[in-house]
Amino acid sequence: MPDQLSMSLRLPQRFAKICDLDPVEQALEYEVLAEKASTLGRLQGKLERALVRLAEFEQAGGGAAERRERLVEEAGEALWYVAIQRDLCGLRVDAVFYRTFQVPRAVINRMGPARRGAP
Repeated sequence: MPDQLSMSLRLPQRFAKICDLDPVEQALEYEVLAEKASTLGRLQGKLERALVRLAEFEQAGGGAAERRERLVEEAGEALWYVAIQRDLCGLRVDAVFYRTFQVPRAVINRMGPARRGAP
């Protein structure tokens, strides 16, 4: 039987500073990271649901252009929130992300806050 390999793991640099903190600060930092990840998961869920609604609308043959615009705007806002949260988590929104979530170009172009009550 071959010798068992000994392996050591190293934390990514952004997390290495956590090891230098006292236990109370470590616990707090862990909680902050967990909350960021949880928030990202919730926001990605909202994005997924918005993209599904848009896809269902388009698969049903579409309809009123106003309805489609509202769905694209809703998905664009959800994408904007995800992009911000991913940045806070140290992640990027890039082509792989857009492909994974199958984000249409119209939604990417509309990424940003929704226009509520604008003339």
